[in-house]
Amino acid sequence: MMGTNGWLTRRWAISSLRENRLALVMSGGGARGAYQAGVVKALAEICIEVGRPDAFSVITGVSAGAINATFLAARHDNFLKSSKKLTDLWCNLNINQVFRTDLRSFGNIGWNWAADIITSGAIGTKRANYLLDTTPLFKYLTDHIDFANIKNNLKSGLIDALSLSATDYATSTNITFVNSIKPYTDWNRTRRISQPSDITLNHVCASAAIPLFFAPVAIGERYFGDGCLRNTAPLSPAIHLHAENILVVGVQHTPQGETPVPVTNAVPSIARILSVLLNSVLLDGVAIDVERLRRINHTMSLVPEADRQKSQLRLINCLHISPTEDISAIAYQEYERLPRSIRYLVGGLGSKDDAGNLVSYLLFVPSYCERLTDLGYRDAQARRPEIADFIRNALSSSLSPEGLD
Repeated sequence: MMGTNGWLTRRWAISSLRENRLALVMSGGGARGAYQAGVVKALAEICIEVGRPDAFSVITGVSAGAINATFLAARHDNFLKSSKKLTDLWCNLNINQVFRTDLRSFGNIGWNWAADIITSGAIGTKRANYLLDTTPLFKYLTDHIDFANIKNNLKSGLIDALSLSATDYATSTNITFVNSIKPYTDWNRTRRISQPSDITLNHVCASAAIPLFFAPVAIGERYFGDGCLRNTAPLSPAIHLHAENILVVGVQHTPQGETPVPVTNAVPSIARILSVLLNSVLLDGVAIDVERLRRINHTMSLVPEADRQKSQLRLINCLHISPTEDISAIAYQEYERLPRSIRYLVGGLGSKDDAGNLVSYLLFVPSYCERLTDLGYRDAQARRPEIADFIRNALSSSLSPEGLD
């Protein structure tokens, strides 16, 4: 058996040979992130099957995906073991480990909102910018993510890069924080730029700070919120980090074929409006960007090879995994699992029917998260041959025969 140093040397040799890097991209969605954990568990098993436990050299995440991405980057020395641990954490997650649900906390937050509205901020600085106190989440992530080990895994070549995105509330710009051991070119596009960074707890919590519900998080002297807010190109960080192959794990169910949409003339409640808003902000970007990538690939395939070499565009292989069931419907069934205080808060915004989508982001309870991890695992297993072929093809051209010994 190869010793630890020999194994790390082999890993570094493989990493240095990667040209067509394989990236794992995970999107946002609050508690929906449990679905990604189930998919990742199946991916780890498939990677073992194809003989490449270190397949993913670039890992990117946004919102809940940022939590999952950082956890995996910190434990990438054993992808299979870390994937199982990630699934266990989601399945045993308690809502009180994410945000406070006690009446005192709600009372203080409610008072801040009321004081600001009634006095128009005359009694002091405005303080009301969130509905839920996520102090417990900071402690929970500190207990379970070894941030120092991310650097170690980068230096040893276990991963090439980790990136997380968050939204700068001062400039309305999407900032992608990049921790990379390999050289790359910084990017500065309209409303989205990169920033070299050592990923910390605040970067993760900022990326996962659902607008209105979670408080903005300070990074340096600026405040940030959920990375999905201005995330118009979720696949872009992986592409900028030289990934030639991207496996995307989304959390939005895409119905096959025509699905009749029920029509109602009822006045939309706040819960309904918030649900539509959050779906638009947190979910739609990934599916739209995958469609855009496929169109670009098709266009590039029509261009002669000689002319293609002159273009800044390149063909990117992409595999998109998303839920085969409606997660909002699952959340509706698990609604009563919410603490009474949260049900009271949500009930004040609209009916249970209207709040299904909204609740799907906040249901950090074991029964719901376990159903999502099971769904993610089943969905990936159902596509096992396709995923295995994708990983084999992605890595076959980027490794020399020696690298596969």
